Amino acid sequence: MAMGDWVEISVVCDSAAADDLAAYLSRYCAGGAAVEQLRTDPNGRDLEARWRVKGFVPADDEATQQKIEIALLLLSRDGSISEPLTRLLQHRDWAEAWKEHFPVLRMGQRLVVAPTWREHRAATDEVVIRLDPGMAFGTGLHATTRLCMVALEGLVQPGDRVLDVGTGSGILAIAAARLGAGAVSAVDVDPICVQVTAENAALNGVADRVSAALGTLDTGGAPRVPLVQETGYDLVLANILAEVIIDMAHDLLRVVRSGGRLVVSGILAEKAADVADALAHEGLHLDEQLLDNGWAALIATRP
Repeated sequence: MAMGDWVEISVVCDSAAADDLAAYLSRYCAGGAAVEQLRTDPNGRDLEARWRVKGFVPADDEATQQKIEIALLLLSRDGSISEPLTRLLQHRDWAEAWKEHFPVLRMGQRLVVAPTWREHRAATDEVVIRLDPGMAFGTGLHATTRLCMVALEGLVQPGDRVLDVGTGSGILAIAAARLGAGAVSAVDVDPICVQVTAENAALNGVADRVSAALGTLDTGGAPRVPLVQETGYDLVLANILAEVIIDMAHDLLRVVRSGGRLVVSGILAEKAADVADALAHEGLHLDEQLLDNGWAALIATRP
C-alpha cells in the first residue's frame, strides 16, 4: 500500500435505501458518495430496481474504513443491502473511479454543472459551470451543494462581495461569480482544494473575480491556516458541517456586513434547529430553511 492510495467501499441496495446510504457514506468519505443504477447482473438478468452506492476512504485511514464496514455489515444482516465490498485504488485511479457516474446536473432555474469530460450544449438561459473536481470535495452531486446552488440563484446581486468558506472544488464560488458577483474570496484549509478552485475558476473564465487561498474562520482545527481578516461581505457561504458551523457562528457574524446574507449547509436535517439556535444567539435572523434528501441549508440575514 503506497501513500496516497484509496479504498473504495461499495454496497448494492434497492432504490429505497440508496439515498440514506449515500448520505451516510458522504459523512465519512472523500468527495461524497457515488450512486449508479444497475441494469443487469453478469448473467444478463434485469436489475433495474437495484443500485450500487460507493465511497472512497484514504487507505491509511483504517479507523474510518473499519467504522464504515462494520456499520454496513450490520445493515446487511436483514438482507436489504449487500455486504460491503472493498478494493484498493492507487492515487491516480481514485479521481477516475467515479467520473463515469458524474452526469450533467441542472440545479435551480438556470445553473448547470457540466463535468469537463462530458459534452453539453448550453441553452440560452443556462449558466453553465464547467468542473473538474480533481481531488477536491464539491461536485454538485451531493444535496448539501445542490441546496447552496439553489440559494445562490436567488441571493447573488450584481457586484456582490462574496466569501466561500470551505470552498472544496470552488463550485459555489464559481457559481456566485457566474451569477454576477463582483469579487469572490474562496478559502479552504486544504491546499489541494485551493489549487483545484483556482484551476476551475480559470476554466470558467472567472479567475479575475475568484481569489482562492488558504484560510479559515476558526484556527482551532487548523492552527497553521491564516485567519480570514476581511469583513463586510455581502454574502457568506459555508457548506461544511453542523458542528463546525455552530463553533464558528460568531465569526460568520463577524465577516458579513449589516444587511448581508449568510448561507450555511452541510447540515443533517435533525441538526438544523441547533444550527439555527447558534446563529440566532449571535443576532442573525433566520430567513429560510431549505431541505433536500435529509439535509438542510439555512439562509440568514445580519440585521
